[in-house]
Amino acid sequence: MKNLKIKAWWLGIPFLAIALSACQSSEEVKDDPKAATVAPQTELSQVEADALDHPIFKGKAIYLRGEMNDYGVQRAYRLRKISDNEYCALAPLRSDWSPYKFKFADASWTNGTNFGFAVPPGVLRAGSAKLLLNPKSRFEEIRYEADSDGIYRFCIMLDHDVPYVSVNQLEDGKLTTAEELIKAEIEREFSVPKN
Repeated sequence: MKNLKIKAWWLGIPFLAIALSACQSSEEVKDDPKAATVAPQTELSQVEADALDHPIFKGKAIYLRGEMNDYGVQRAYRLRKISDNEYCALAPLRSDWSPYKFKFADASWTNGTNFGFAVPPGVLRAGSAKLLLNPKSRFEEIRYEADSDGIYRFCIMLDHDVPYVSVNQLEDGKLTTAEELIKAEIEREFSVPKN
């Protein structure tokens, strides 16, 4: 009987945690007047908000995924639209950790939005021409050899709807977190000039 009570207690912990988190989120909505007028944002709607508008991305958010971020899906490495044919993410790289392997992909590595190199060897260096991408790749990781420490821009560029990758260094010798990079870029992009 004692073992049964202990098992029942342990099984109740996950349900308690779920109930507490549900209570907490409903209280947050009550306290925030804006949240009360807007429907709570679900994970799916956030993904849709982050989705890229070009048909080649099939309505998905696409991320830079590689050795610079342990192949993870992180908002800081999400591609953002730079122009009608250019979608980029920033990443700090160290030359002594080079070469870096990477791909562009959605959160699930979906066939059709999993961009790797189309033609071997799939290697980029400073000054290299753009490299043709295959959106249905499986294991074809691109390699980038960074000559110096710095911030690099990783881009998918579309030429008549054909995807290519380019990598360019933005700042020499300055390393920071990806979140700081994005914040600084947004501030530069949307800053209001002082009169």
